[in-house]
Amino acid sequence: MEEPTQPADSAGPISSTVHRWRRLAVRHDLEWSELLLIALNLYGLRGNNSEGMRLRLNSEDEEFMLVLPADRATSPFSLRAHVDPSSPQHGLSELCVDGTPVAEIIEAEPGEEVRGYLRADGTAATLLLQTGTESPELVKCYRDLLQALASDLADDGEPHLFDEVTLSAGGVHDEALVVEHLVAVREAMTAEGLPETTTLGVLTPALHSQSAFAELAAKVGPILLFLTTETFQDDSPATEAEPTVPEDAAAADPLVPPTSRQSERLSEILAAAREAGHRTSFTYTVGSEPLDEMRAWLLPLAEQTTMWPSLTILPAETPVDDSQHVAAPDERLDFFLEARRLLEQIFAPTQLRPQPWRCYRGLWYRQHAGEHLDGPYV
Repeated sequence: MEEPTQPADSAGPISSTVHRWRRLAVRHDLEWSELLLIALNLYGLRGNNSEGMRLRLNSEDEEFMLVLPADRATSPFSLRAHVDPSSPQHGLSELCVDGTPVAEIIEAEPGEEVRGYLRADGTAATLLLQTGTESPELVKCYRDLLQALASDLADDGEPHLFDEVTLSAGGVHDEALVVEHLVAVREAMTAEGLPETTTLGVLTPALHSQSAFAELAAKVGPILLFLTTETFQDDSPATEAEPTVPEDAAAADPLVPPTSRQSERLSEILAAAREAGHRTSFTYTVGSEPLDEMRAWLLPLAEQTTMWPSLTILPAETPVDDSQHVAAPDERLDFFLEARRLLEQIFAPTQLRPQPWRCYRGLWYRQHAGEHLDGPYV
């Protein structure tokens, strides 16, 4: 693999950080832009914007979207705008690594909170669960959101039809509430002319019972479940009247570590969803545990996954606390590249491949297991 070259429009000496990362890319057989995006997810942006930043950038003629922390004093990444009218680069904004330009910035907006957003070149819409809306108003609320997201895309006067609509309920643990909102979203999709074949997805830790999966299958059809493992709470034990999911014998074994019991429990939930006819996946944040523990934790889930999971980079260290990372700062980027290779091995039997647009802070963009990944990337 050839060593990546400096962008043609950059000038001045190349920083030692860029030189070091180039060697790392060669050692891991990665494209330069792939390593660059992984590092940007990991380290965030230098600055004092505690609200974060939504960043759209161009790297090697491809467009990518990231949502990043933007108050990391130790980050090598910064933004630079050319404001001198006499400069041939006037109006250009760049992403820099210790002063070396590495990518062009298309758009940089402060803040991470949105009611909804589009991915996959406008074919996939994500709606945030509207917790402050009364039940009679839910369908209208979600219709309004779908219309707002589609309005900029219907430039020919025809309604824009999404291929996928996902309800994001990552911090909600009320199963009945999530079911109610999914039913409302499906009704809103139908009212907006989206066919029954349009995928309805949900990002949540709340769904866990066989009855909920059966109710969803009957009322909205098959869904795509992304089980958010980071916020999962197993606070609904089985009862004789309403079993959630059959308990594994290991769950009661005091010799089995709690993390292993949780992994088995999550895999049982995914299995129950599959049995009800739903597609399954999950989210997992890489970086808080050693690679061998990560492998043992993920293997049971991989067996019940029908869509490549959202494997997210643990964000850059907070300004105050760096203890959440398992790897030392000077070894951190290498750790994530090793984790990426191990994750490809774990999921190799599934034949699943990442869809780069699904994850804002992912480990895969244009390359997976040495092969090119097709877009869309945003």
